[in-house]
Amino acid sequence: MSSILRALFILLGHLPLPLLHGLGVLVGRLAWYVPNDLKRVTLLHLDLCLAELPEADRETIAKTSLIHMAKAVAEAPAIWFGPKARLLSWLDDADARRQLLGILADNKGAIILCPHIGSWELAGMFCASVGRITSLYKPQGGSVDPVIFEGRSRLGAQLVPTTGGGVKSLLQALKAGQMVGILPDQDPPWGAGAFAPLFGLPAHTPELVTRLASRTGAPVWFCYAERLGHGSGYRFHMTPAPSQVDDPVRGVAALNQGIESVLTHLPEQYWWSYKRYRRQPAGSKNPYERLKR
Repeated sequence: MSSILRALFILLGHLPLPLLHGLGVLVGRLAWYVPNDLKRVTLLHLDLCLAELPEADRETIAKTSLIHMAKAVAEAPAIWFGPKARLLSWLDDADARRQLLGILADNKGAIILCPHIGSWELAGMFCASVGRITSLYKPQGGSVDPVIFEGRSRLGAQLVPTTGGGVKSLLQALKAGQMVGILPDQDPPWGAGAFAPLFGLPAHTPELVTRLASRTGAPVWFCYAERLGHGSGYRFHMTPAPSQVDDPVRGVAALNQGIESVLTHLPEQYWWSYKRYRRQPAGSKNPYERLKR
């Protein structure tokens, strides 16, 4: 079955980017007009996190966010299996490349955070095109897993599981002056995170970034790929994480401050449909109870 999926991904990956993004627009618009949980969760999150914006602005962001979520799915085969020359042309951002090389110049390695904003798959590829990177990877299971694994490894990224052995590999990479890649905006399992404010709400936040930074002294940076209009390409952004991200006490709160800054830069390209607040401190109200009314 995985061989059939791989062949399908290769076929889709050779389609023009404007066509793939056009498909994303159609699916995203359908997700807005047809009642579904993705839309409801997106609107709820925007009501909770960006309440200072007028309702009309939040609705516009929600509509656009659903379209970008669909574009992210549609463009993945092109990033993983499309023509390599085209992929490299998407990664051709001289300013961002120069900035990343400067970060690595001290041979302390770098902790690169790629939130689910814009084309997060391409952000990882960009880092792999600049230097060696070891990235955490959560196995997906089923026949799709080897296809995703192959695609994300395309430019030489080493993918390691979200286990103790994987964390050990991250430490080894940093000590060797290399990059490590982490998705910082997911809800980690119990025991792997701590609660810290995210847009004023308690969010169960990974402690791994703080632990790695405090232990190795490696700089921590956000990297994200802004998706440009009409399938015309991408623009990469490199932003330093708050300085206290390596503090054992205040690190997770500083991490979320950095995530807030990135999200408010491109709110319409963020994955707002992910239930980021599903874990709550004991006795706290579940924000998703509102969806059941």
